Amino acid sequence: MSNFNQNRKAKLIEMLEETPNDDFLNYALAMEELAVENLQSAVSCFQKCIEINPKHIPARFQMAKIEQSNGNHANAITLLNEGIELLSKTKDSKTLNEFRTLLDEIEFS
Repeated sequence: MSNFNQNRKAKLIEMLEETPNDDFLNYALAMEELAVENLQSAVSCFQKCIEINPKHIPARFQMAKIEQSNGNHANAITLLNEGIELLSKTKDSKTLNEFRTLLDEIEFS
């Protein structure tokens, strides 16, 4: 991990100490962990996002991708279906299509 990434991660952790229930900061830390393939930590951060904000769509999508890559297709499908249900109440057709595409990819693989 580069010094820049380490500094960014350290800053996120510092900010989370002050506001641990900030879903944006938890998501940002999860993405940092994902970038260095620290999947277990990334999943923990994504789960925290969803605990804080049950409607956190991006965390569900990222977790589904991790579950898919780990061969946990049932978990990935559950996350995607939850996201699709949430998205069906919005006008975000682009994200809804991304969820459906990944779901189709898993179900037809």
